[in-house]
Amino acid sequence: MWSILLVLLQYVLCEGVMQLRMPGVTIPHNDTYYHMQTELSDTIYITGYRAAAESGTVHHMLLYGCRSVKSRGTKVWIGGSSCEEEPKILWSWALDAPEFDMPANVSMEVGNTDIKYLVMELHYKVAQPETHKDTSGVDIMYSKQKTKYQAGIYLFMAEDGTFPPKQKDIHLDLACNYTSPAINVFAYRTHAHNYATLISGYRERNSTWSLIGSRDPRKTEMFVRLEIVMDIKPEDTLYARCEYDTTQADKSIVIGNTHHDEMCNLYFMYFIDSDKINTVNGICTTQHEFIVPFEKEGRWYDEYISNKLLVFVLVCVCVLLVGFPLFYCCKSCFCPRKSYYKRPNDGFEKLFTPEEDDEEDEILYKSYKHSY
Repeated sequence: MWSILLVLLQYVLCEGVMQLRMPGVTIPHNDTYYHMQTELSDTIYITGYRAAAESGTVHHMLLYGCRSVKSRGTKVWIGGSSCEEEPKILWSWALDAPEFDMPANVSMEVGNTDIKYLVMELHYKVAQPETHKDTSGVDIMYSKQKTKYQAGIYLFMAEDGTFPPKQKDIHLDLACNYTSPAINVFAYRTHAHNYATLISGYRERNSTWSLIGSRDPRKTEMFVRLEIVMDIKPEDTLYARCEYDTTQADKSIVIGNTHHDEMCNLYFMYFIDSDKINTVNGICTTQHEFIVPFEKEGRWYDEYISNKLLVFVLVCVCVLLVGFPLFYCCKSCFCPRKSYYKRPNDGFEKLFTPEEDDEEDEILYKSYKHSY
């Protein structure tokens, strides 16, 4: 009864949830890649994603949109490509990332469009006993109502690279000129494996650089919302940098698909007018070294604060330069002024305080000053 009412309520609100689940698959070996296809009969507008998986079992999960898929005689297969043509990344997940919702009036249109199939990819890091039947997947929240804007993914992805062992500060750079219609980036996500420490993305416009997002990929791999939407226009240049620390590695690390390899992936989620979504070239794989101007120049004191001894010496000098004058001023304000002098023929020192001594001492002091 309640389930019928729920279905009716969702129908009235033109909203629903599509559940995609692996049909109890076994995981025969490490780094098993499973794909599952779902054909779409109606047009829907995706408004959010919620993973039904655990990072202890699933290393990462991707959802692709495809115009067509290869005929395999099965809807679930191991390895192989996801789409017959170039796939579109719709969503990605790893490390127990939380649910993700689109901004208001933004969705991903699928169905009777260029995306007629959804293909879910799951990477299982470690083999499981044959008795383990996995049903991981994703819940897709959608609406039947078209939105003004469509969301898409712009992906930076390194296709090759080698990192020597026992190195602390090494990086891989990607750079591409943006030539598609203007987009608005509202979220980003980083992805790598064991040795990456930071992944950052930048926009350069008219020689002015702006940081779009930067995150340690070892943290929860969620799409992080930007506080301010970053627009990307034609003729802008987009950059991504992946930084690595291989001090714990005993051999060279290469870019690859297994959990022993490394990756360098940065996802920008953007929105654009619905009628322009298919005109965006959403991938950058060109490796190109670059220097971020504000990182190179830095702050004038960055070089000095790295030297602890120099910092200590500078602090001591500042204390001396500021402390003594301040102490003298305070002493003058709160302590009575005193002077020392010798009385003529007395043979001893006399402390003279004009406010306290008598008139005779004042006369003696004046005669003492005139005699010298």
